[in-house]
Amino acid sequence: MSESKSTLDIQRNIYEQLYSQHQATRREHQDSLIKPLQDLNEEVQHCLAADKGTYAKAKEEYHQDFNIFKRAFTSDASEREAKSVTPVKEIYHERKDLAGKVLELLKETTQEANPIESRTYWNGSIAVVYNPITGRAEWKQNWHGGIHGVFNPSTGTVEWQQAFHTGVFGVFNPKSNMVEWKRNFNGGVHGVYNPSTQEIEWKSAFHSGVGGVYNPLTHQVEWKTAFNGGVVGYFDHQTQRVEWIDQWHHGIALILWDPTSKTYLTTASCGWYDNE
Repeated sequence: MSESKSTLDIQRNIYEQLYSQHQATRREHQDSLIKPLQDLNEEVQHCLAADKGTYAKAKEEYHQDFNIFKRAFTSDASEREAKSVTPVKEIYHERKDLAGKVLELLKETTQEANPIESRTYWNGSIAVVYNPITGRAEWKQNWHGGIHGVFNPSTGTVEWQQAFHTGVFGVFNPKSNMVEWKRNFNGGVHGVYNPSTQEIEWKSAFHSGVGGVYNPLTHQVEWKTAFNGGVVGYFDHQTQRVEWIDQWHHGIALILWDPTSKTYLTTASCGWYDNE
């Protein structure tokens, strides 16, 4: 049992170190943490299986030696349980809790290491903003309404707006060095800065999500709407075309690595689409 407790403490310390590294590491370097997390996950799962077997054996031996009558009327039963069952039970449950945390951190790190990640939020909006100063992405949700965030390079801060039953979207304008915002009640709204015209193009739709993507090949913004749902798009440099993701009755947020600008781009479908 002392060996199990020792390995549990070691694994917990490793997890805490990796968690701290995950929080401090820029998104573009998260892949360096995947292998250590995979190794830790494998080790914790192996020990968890052993702990489960030890706990099951201790319970079985305890129940064999002490039937219901003995457990109720003899002090030896409670002493035996406290000495041989409770300690291994505690180790098993502590390791099980640690296993869940390790698996969740591995999942989150793997998602961040991918060049593209999208998340959805039912019956509301979800938005993501990449902060190039911290190297981290910020996610926010708003139920029954729109929400959007934009990094303002002039102030070095992330600006957020949200609205009930209203689509909301912001775009940084490099000409004015300000974030421009638009809203659309009971619908969606989206804006895209067109570097060819140096203007922000806007599109809104009633009870529909709106997505827009600048196509560097045509120098135009491509648009798509999704009735009662969210839609986001991005220019795929491999296929050389705009790809779309849509989902009924969900807000969608997307973050992807752009090989041209060497940074992350973010977009979202931040509207309200309910007919009620």
